[in-house]
Amino acid sequence: TYLSQDKSGNPILTFWLASSSDKSTWNSGFSPSYYSLPAIPDNMYGTSYIRAVTLNNSGWYSTASSGSSGATATQNTSNKFARFTMTNEQLKNTSLVGQSLIKYITIPANVNWQEYQSFKNIIKYSSWLLDVPNEGWALKQQNSNYYTDGNGYNYNYSFKDKYDIWKNDLIWLPSTTELGFVDDRVPLYTTGIWGASANQLSNPIYPIATRSVNHNYAANAHSIMRTTCIGGDYSVNTSYAVRPAFHLNLKEAIASAFDIWGYSQFVSDNLNLLLKYVNGTNTATTNSSLLSSLSSTIGSGAMLSSTIKTNANKVTDKTFLNSNNELLIKFYGLDWYAVFITKDTTTPTPNIILTLFLADSEQLYGKNKTSGVTYNKYGNGTFNSGSPPYINGSTTISNNYGNNYVRTTLLSSGNTTSVFYPYTKTSTNKTAIGDFIVAPKDLNSTANVQATQSAKSTLGFRYNLPNESYANLINYSNPYKALSLSASTTNYTSWQNDKLWLPSLSEVGLGTNNTISTNTTASNNLRTAGLWGLSTAQRSNTNKTATWLRSGHITDKNLAYTISADGTEYGYATIDTQKAIRPALHLNLTLACQYAS
Repeated sequence: TYLSQDKSGNPILTFWLASSSDKSTWNSGFSPSYYSLPAIPDNMYGTSYIRAVTLNNSGWYSTASSGSSGATATQNTSNKFARFTMTNEQLKNTSLVGQSLIKYITIPANVNWQEYQSFKNIIKYSSWLLDVPNEGWALKQQNSNYYTDGNGYNYNYSFKDKYDIWKNDLIWLPSTTELGFVDDRVPLYTTGIWGASANQLSNPIYPIATRSVNHNYAANAHSIMRTTCIGGDYSVNTSYAVRPAFHLNLKEAIASAFDIWGYSQFVSDNLNLLLKYVNGTNTATTNSSLLSSLSSTIGSGAMLSSTIKTNANKVTDKTFLNSNNELLIKFYGLDWYAVFITKDTTTPTPNIILTLFLADSEQLYGKNKTSGVTYNKYGNGTFNSGSPPYINGSTTISNNYGNNYVRTTLLSSGNTTSVFYPYTKTSTNKTAIGDFIVAPKDLNSTANVQATQSAKSTLGFRYNLPNESYANLINYSNPYKALSLSASTTNYTSWQNDKLWLPSLSEVGLGTNNTISTNTTASNNLRTAGLWGLSTAQRSNTNKTATWLRSGHITDKNLAYTISADGTEYGYATIDTQKAIRPALHLNLTLACQYAS
């Protein structure tokens, strides 16, 4: 019905249910009072049954005249509007599993034209030149805009408790000012904000309930007649048709259309396009043939990000390519770089494994599954905030990745409130994302450089670094033998079983500003690009914050390595400082295609 912008400038498209044979009372079970004086008028939308129960928004609603008693509604997964009002976590054990739409919906609190809405200024109805309650959600509006009766009762509800609570609802009844109506006394079509047509205003069986109410009678609400589209009033304990509306955030919707993980499974068309990129082909074919071709190409080795980029640019469709022409895919709502392709240990036919690296940390802010915010606006966290620095015991070492805060809290499979929880959760029927993510220990031995990773051979360092390999014992050689981490170090090797993990310095590379000139057999290109073959752009972080790596400093247990915000060089920081959290994961592409829709 209406195309506009939210307060952040995002385009929003407002949808209104086209017709409805379902009806509901506004409030029921009591005789309403026509007085506006009580703290809770009987026709205040914020405390109505139709809002809290019928539309599944939940919350307190009045059950007696003047709000003298009430009840608190909880959301119901059987409600027909459940997918518009409930999270995927709430719907996980229902037939609507994975079908929540709330991430695409903008609430009225973020819409200017619903904050300050005026019947008298927009409708300009000659028979009535004052505002009516429940239209704009703004508090403390001017009394002079509303009717005052002979007893001095003013019908401006915006000073009352819970008046504006509906501004946070995902679906809501439209107002008369939004809809418009037909005047039955004169041949006048009164256009509302949406410019709805008479055909849109009509309804097959019952008149339509709106959230607007009578200007001088607290027992009545506004309605639109079903065929004549005449505006009218009706008692709040009478049942009228329920046709709610919501705002679709087009920016979120369009971005999610290209997410390789849909409601509860992988999207075949998106996976097919992804495989075309890594194969470098425009040929229309099936997932299975593309996987077979890719398997043959990589053999027993691996394909690096630099090769993936070269292949991707041979494809005409640039949907998944960023401005740097690198493969950037959306995987369950977050953007990831495709950086490495190899196989797992499945016999006799190994699965194809795609390693993904989170594109930037800023996208983590505000995406937690609860109201608590784990990340600041930059998506940062500490490497080991829960442990004091300079612990030098044989089993507890400050920069041991196996025990650190990032691994045990932020990326932990037990942290159900984390934005990363869906990536770690598993199921018995391949409906969870975690079912398709492979742990480092399950990659093939030839290309599984995480088992035997060496900063000495890869980067040209004099010694290897802690946390890079998950091997039980790494020889760091004298004079740093005391820093050798082994199976006796608590949880040192445990990250080999993780579904998400921080990358190492050897994987991301040193950056173009670094040179190593001693004790090296590695090429400058390998040291710069790392084992994954990353570009400077892929190493960089959008919010200009350095990124934590899992690699620990070789001589100082209070330090861990980082890659600079611009991606040009490496460094290190004390483990209790805030740096960007950008994990990686190994996605089983073969299995994803097998279970795709």
